[in-house]
Amino acid sequence: MWVDLLSDGGEDPQHQDRMEVTSLCLVLSALAVHPDRSQFFVYDRVALTCGPPGCSGGWTLQRNTSTHAARTCPSAWGLATNGSGCVIDTVYPSDSGVYWCGSELRGSNSLNITVTDSDVILQSPALPVTEGDRLTLLCACRGARGEPPPAAFFYKDGAMIGDRPAANVTFAGVSRSDEGFYRCAVPGRGESPRSWLAVRVAAEPPPPTPPPRPPVPRLACVVLLVVLLVVLHVLLVAVCAKVRRKVRGDASGHPQS
Repeated sequence: MWVDLLSDGGEDPQHQDRMEVTSLCLVLSALAVHPDRSQFFVYDRVALTCGPPGCSGGWTLQRNTSTHAARTCPSAWGLATNGSGCVIDTVYPSDSGVYWCGSELRGSNSLNITVTDSDVILQSPALPVTEGDRLTLLCACRGARGEPPPAAFFYKDGAMIGDRPAANVTFAGVSRSDEGFYRCAVPGRGESPRSWLAVRVAAEPPPPTPPPRPPVPRLACVVLLVVLLVVLHVLLVAVCAKVRRKVRGDASGHPQS
């Protein structure tokens, strides 16, 4: 971040606006990968982006691998794209590792990418999914682009899911109990590496908005009504008493005061 001073000692409003936009981009910084999965075949193309649309600066895309620590794109790996991206045209097992967006202020979410030279990968999301989301895990074979997924055995934390091969594993609504390590195996082709499926807690809905309060509380209305009834009753009694006195006066020939 920067602060340029005008000749009179004040801040340049345009620079101040840029600082505010940059700060917002840093706060909203988030890492995404395309295709959205955590496993890739050797020679695949992988694209990574930081930040929401419209944010292009203030961050650096970094990674830790088994051979190097905290290297930044594009100086040591990948090709920078316009805005907020970095592309690896051809991935190798040495590109396996942890990737994240960083800045001087904060870091973003991180993700694990695994590159394998085997013939089978598990297609699972690279980033955490939210409780209640619908999710499908697929097993893919090298060279089978466009073909339906093969029947495969799926495993969670080392235990087989089901008792026979299946085309996929689908969760109608994932829960925290579904979190764990997953892998798949295709008969005659081999098995995939394992990947961690992370499930985050769904945000709690905001509390319901209470109904608007009436301008006058109901109790006050009741009290006011009772007071009016008492006043009317007193007035009615007074009028009746005056009428009776007048009638008696007329009957006796002596008017009543």
